[in-house]
Amino acid sequence: MMWRRIAAYFFLGLGFLTITFFRHYKGELIPYPFLFWIAGFAMFWIAFLFMRYIPTSKAAKSRKLLNDSIDQLRSDGERLNIDFTACELREHSFIEERQRDDRTNKSLTLDIEREIQGWNAFARNPLGNIDEVHVTQTFIVCRIPNSRTGSTDTFISRGIPGDKVTLGFYLDRQKRTSLYVDKSDRRRYYFDLDFLAG
Repeated sequence: MMWRRIAAYFFLGLGFLTITFFRHYKGELIPYPFLFWIAGFAMFWIAFLFMRYIPTSKAAKSRKLLNDSIDQLRSDGERLNIDFTACELREHSFIEERQRDDRTNKSLTLDIEREIQGWNAFARNPLGNIDEVHVTQTFIVCRIPNSRTGSTDTFISRGIPGDKVTLGFYLDRQKRTSLYVDKSDRRRYYFDLDFLAG
């Protein structure tokens, strides 16, 4: 991740120097200075692409923290075998404003783009890059008796894109999954839903 950011700054600096030097170059040592001038713009473009498609360090740290938390729950947590037929599916629908270019990873959006989108949304600019989209999510709700306390614990999965009928077909095919629960804090848990990604 860091090497891409360094490469982006390198190409940005090299492109700036190349454009600046060859903009008014009148020497005879280099026969086609215009090609180097174009190469400087190409380096600017490469730097822009590197900057555009690299998540910010904050987003990368958040993702790493989440993955570490999941790994910790898988290795140290209590593993419960969940039968999907004993769980309930709850569907939730809402309207969301989204970019028209359908960029799903918000961390790849440049800060200036986020500001422009924010002002467009604030001003309700009809020419802005925002569409209202109907979103449907489904949650898996499992109630499991806690043998230690005698009460019933409720576990709710993350929001899964799609309606409950479609998700029901996937769950009927899978039948079971694992739920990893922190032994000291049962509010920390992780549903293993990796089969939905495939």
